[in-house]
Amino acid sequence: MVNENRKIQSVERAMILLEIISAAGGKMRLVDLVKQTGLHKSTLHGLLNTLATLGYIIKKDNSYALGLRLREIAQPLADADQQLRCLFTPVLHALQQISQETCYLAVPCGTREYLYIDAIEGQNNLRFASPRGLRESLTTSAIGKVLLANDVQLLRSLRKASLVSPALEQELILIAQNNYALDLGEAEPDLCCLALPLRYQGKVVAALGTAGPSFRLDKIKLEQMAKQLISEKFDHLKL
Repeated sequence: MVNENRKIQSVERAMILLEIISAAGGKMRLVDLVKQTGLHKSTLHGLLNTLATLGYIIKKDNSYALGLRLREIAQPLADADQQLRCLFTPVLHALQQISQETCYLAVPCGTREYLYIDAIEGQNNLRFASPRGLRESLTTSAIGKVLLANDVQLLRSLRKASLVSPALEQELILIAQNNYALDLGEAEPDLCCLALPLRYQGKVVAALGTAGPSFRLDKIKLEQMAKQLISEKFDHLKL
């Protein structure tokens, strides 16, 4: 079990630096890093120098850019994501056909968030921006809750951090029993969502989700969609 109370501050700061540089397009000036992180310049210099020595970033004039060593260590993750996309493309397309809405494939990311790794545009959407690479909270959405309801270790970590309310505990029990989760405008007003767990070798490794406006996706329709997908794609959902 991950203990959130035993984090090492310097490691956390180094990882946050990499995320900030990545979010800025892979390169940032030192002055902008100082402003965004709020760290003292000497502390920031120490972190950047360590990361540069290891090859995780490179210095370019007054800027710092992501280093090629990140690509090397991230390759196994890219391969794993590709394997999940190949495994679950049939159910991703199946849900999109049933819902006619944009559908998502997501995986756990740390102890508090999940990460979108794939999406298919819905027939009802005029414009679509892929969420791939975006992260959201495990405790405030259907996708997050369906992952949380099927991961005992993850749930224990959030309990230890006092992030699981009694109401959420009861909801997670129902989600585990029903094998799907609903979000009826809780995460975002007038947006309703459905999420189902996806298993590989008996373990939940990802979640499948769809979302749309409440006037198209009400509770009855979402429940019907869940039952239809479970019935038609049982083998894919129970790998």
